Amino acid sequence: MERSAYIPALAVYGLLAFSTLLPGVVPVVARHARALAMVAITAHASVLAFGILQFMWGASIHEALSSVSLILMVWYCLDLRSRARAILAPLAVVLLGTALVVPQGSVAALSITGFSPWLPLHLGLMFAGLAGCAWSFVVGIAYLLVRWHLKNRRFEALGALPPLEVLDRAQYRTTLLGFVFLTLGIGVGGVWAATTLAEPWFLDAKVIFTLIVWAWYGVTLLARRSGVSGRWGAVFSIIGFSGMIFSILFVNLLISGWHGVVR
Repeated sequence: MERSAYIPALAVYGLLAFSTLLPGVVPVVARHARALAMVAITAHASVLAFGILQFMWGASIHEALSSVSLILMVWYCLDLRSRARAILAPLAVVLLGTALVVPQGSVAALSITGFSPWLPLHLGLMFAGLAGCAWSFVVGIAYLLVRWHLKNRRFEALGALPPLEVLDRAQYRTTLLGFVFLTLGIGVGGVWAATTLAEPWFLDAKVIFTLIVWAWYGVTLLARRSGVSGRWGAVFSIIGFSGMIFSILFVNLLISGWHGVVR
């Protein structure tokens, strides 16, 4: 399916992002935010599902970014009372916009393995892990924002943002959620590759970089159990998710290997 089919959803996401970043400028959008979000989410999900099924689950970077953007907007739709949505909508716009401009292509390894029941399971787990890490990223930004306002005694700017204690707990849970799904996704991918690919798949650049990011989140959780939380937990999650985006946008596109994109 042509990527232009995503444009209506992207336009609505952009309008919602503008409305949440500048509240009061477009009051009609704010009043109907949930309805607009639900319509755009439905359109986005339909286009994404059709595209994945059309290529027999041959998902690429485009589908990965689009899926995470969709999950963030679902969260936005369910959490309209919190000002954290001001971070969700812009991030979803950036991810979907990036998804529309990355080169189209499938993962190189699929030319050898073809479609396999392992593929949807591997992709589903990895996408869920990516979504959990994106969620942790948003919570981390919200934590630093609340902390900055409190430090500068800008109490009126806090609005409906949750207190630091709530954000700190959410930070740990979302990081743990992302880490668990990443672990399962990496495990499924490893078993699939070991039983299908003859060459040393574990030397693939994407595998190595993904394991580095996975280890980073593992260290983050261990540090949390050792008493390191709050600001440092937020910073760790932001760095970890930034590493994942770097892996998706640059490692897949610029470095050849089993996860490289075949155009």
